[in-house]
Amino acid sequence: MSIPIFEVQLDKDANLVIPSQEQDIINALTAAGNTFTDVVVISHGWNNDMDEARTLYHDFFGSLEQVSPAAVGKTLAVGILWPSKKFDEADLIPGGAASADNDPVADSVLLQRLEGLKQVFDDPQADAKLEQMKALVAGLSTDPSKQDQFVSLMGAILDQHTDPAQRSDDEGKATLSDRAQKDGGAKVLKSFGLPITQKVKPGGGGAASVGGFAGNPALHPGGAGGAAGLGDFFSGIKAGALRMVNFTTYNVMKDRAGKMGHDAVNPLLQRIQKAVPQTLKFHLVGHSFGGRLVTATVDGPNALRVQTLLLLQAAYSHNGLAQTFDPNQPSKSGFFHAVFDNHKVTGPILITHSKNDSAVGLAYPLASRLNLDDAAGMGDANDLFGGMGTNGAQHVDKVEITLLAIGGGNYDFTTSGKRVFNLNGDAIIQSHGDVARPETAAVLAAAMKL
Repeated sequence: MSIPIFEVQLDKDANLVIPSQEQDIINALTAAGNTFTDVVVISHGWNNDMDEARTLYHDFFGSLEQVSPAAVGKTLAVGILWPSKKFDEADLIPGGAASADNDPVADSVLLQRLEGLKQVFDDPQADAKLEQMKALVAGLSTDPSKQDQFVSLMGAILDQHTDPAQRSDDEGKATLSDRAQKDGGAKVLKSFGLPITQKVKPGGGGAASVGGFAGNPALHPGGAGGAAGLGDFFSGIKAGALRMVNFTTYNVMKDRAGKMGHDAVNPLLQRIQKAVPQTLKFHLVGHSFGGRLVTATVDGPNALRVQTLLLLQAAYSHNGLAQTFDPNQPSKSGFFHAVFDNHKVTGPILITHSKNDSAVGLAYPLASRLNLDDAAGMGDANDLFGGMGTNGAQHVDKVEITLLAIGGGNYDFTTSGKRVFNLNGDAIIQSHGDVARPETAAVLAAAMKL
């Protein structure tokens, strides 16, 4: 016997693909003689196809069974499957060149990435603009007019396919169109084309610890769910174009994750909670952009009963839960500040973070370049722009603890009187996708008090 995993599949417009899946969950939770006490709702992130998501769920709940056999029979899992497109990484730029502009394969990879974006948008008008962008690739490095057109076209696609309601101070409100109109597309590509390095963190890290890039703008840094190709040591217009293409996908998937949580999973859980015993406890778990999805679920239009929120290397702003985070503009709030301020989670909010998660951190120098300046380093905990999966939650009343090895001690998420716990996984979590571990499952078991 093992923990049953019920699937809920959503389309890109946040509709249930198989409506009967909802009733299947209700039937299981209301069946005579069932012994369920806890429901765990889990979401994958960007760059997972459905099979990879299922593997993540199988491995995570297998780890939960390993560390807490008592979970079996008491726990029902709900696995959210949402359309998070991935790129084909088969053709990579060889390393060794000082600039992507000098790499003979750079054009073909950029053309491949632009073609891959068609699957992300699934829109004939966007396809037409992407074809125009592909026609600009030859000579892009040396022709400022082509650079201006390239960024203008991408900005127009993003204006159509991102949600203005999800733009926030903590992620930066500037758009590619804003920046292109202000400075010109050529300057945008030059800004994105500056090499990205990692800031030195106390006790180690630094640029040498980025790892896995091999000087290669097409490589992604860390397994399933990674933010493919967002940064590296390359420079030049082509490197900037590659980063901009992937940053575009990042923003589209960021908004999609928020829409899935707010518009689909929140009302789904409200309906389920109305139909099942009120004594059942609900725990939400999200990896990567799935962390944004489950946070948006908690913050959605319907009040939910949520006992635990576990964010595994979450891909959203480390200021996302803060009521205020910028001393120069104290009126600015994190996009999900009401989750914390309004006590929408009755138990602990648990956030794993690791310096080894380059994927999350790499988006934030680009956010900074779009909104403020040409920052070179990854956003650390002191930066205006930085990620949950890199730094944990910032500017909230929190507890900083270490993610424990199995057998290395016990968690107590009740005695401190605080609700947010940042779990430093530097010694255990080795990459963005390294989350279906006994050590992370043990965090959930402790919160569930299994």
